[in-house]
Amino acid sequence: MAHFDQTIVDRITEISRSYLRDFPRFFQIAFDNVSRTYELGHPNIDKDSLYIAVYTSNQANELAASAFSLDARNGIVRMTSTPAANSRLMVEGYYYEWVSPDDMSYYAHHAIEEHVYNLAIPLENMSDIVVNTIGLATVVKSLWALLGEYSRDIDVMTSESVHIPGSQRYRMVQSLLEYWQKEYENQAKALNIGVNRIEVLNLSRVSRTTNRYVPIYVAREIGDYGPIKRVFPDRDRGTIDISDQEDDLREDVFVDTTPPGSLYNTGHF
Repeated sequence: MAHFDQTIVDRITEISRSYLRDFPRFFQIAFDNVSRTYELGHPNIDKDSLYIAVYTSNQANELAASAFSLDARNGIVRMTSTPAANSRLMVEGYYYEWVSPDDMSYYAHHAIEEHVYNLAIPLENMSDIVVNTIGLATVVKSLWALLGEYSRDIDVMTSESVHIPGSQRYRMVQSLLEYWQKEYENQAKALNIGVNRIEVLNLSRVSRTTNRYVPIYVAREIGDYGPIKRVFPDRDRGTIDISDQEDDLREDVFVDTTPPGSLYNTGHF
């Protein structure tokens, strides 16, 4: 994954979360120290906001990051060692309902790559409307990921005529995806950015008589009698560069002997 300015990535993730309305939510929970693993009850934990302390005799001792490991996606904390039995564990922080911070950053990086790969202007110098459009692309990628996750939900109907519409969440996300994808495509087409960007190219032709490229000149208006300016585009040689460095080959692999006979009459092994 390409590296981009973290300030730009943070702006894009903030824009996408504002459209999704997926803001951080606070939680606080306490446990009796009876094991090493604790379920926080919320997925998509923001690991940077997590606070864990051990209360012993009404005295709080904050744990260092090396004293526990966090499964942010599933909301599970595992302690390095089991605390004292007469103490309590206090955990508080923020979580996201839909997309975790790491996943949102992943989608933002891919959205940026799709919009800057064929642009000569650095992303830091682009207009705010371009950054907003990349934020919309991040929203679309996030909703596609949620749609794949919610596709596992199925409707349940019991013999007592109790109907649980498990696929309703899938249909709601699908309707959101259709709206935001259309909104993103309209902005991307208007700004002419993204993977569907329209580009004007000059095709090179090879002369049949000389087997050389026919030169390309800068277009001029009628009545412009100035000097002709030639264009020298970068030519692809049509070859694949292979490194001359050779890896060390093993010399004890090949043994010049007759292969052993097989138990079958179809050949040797």
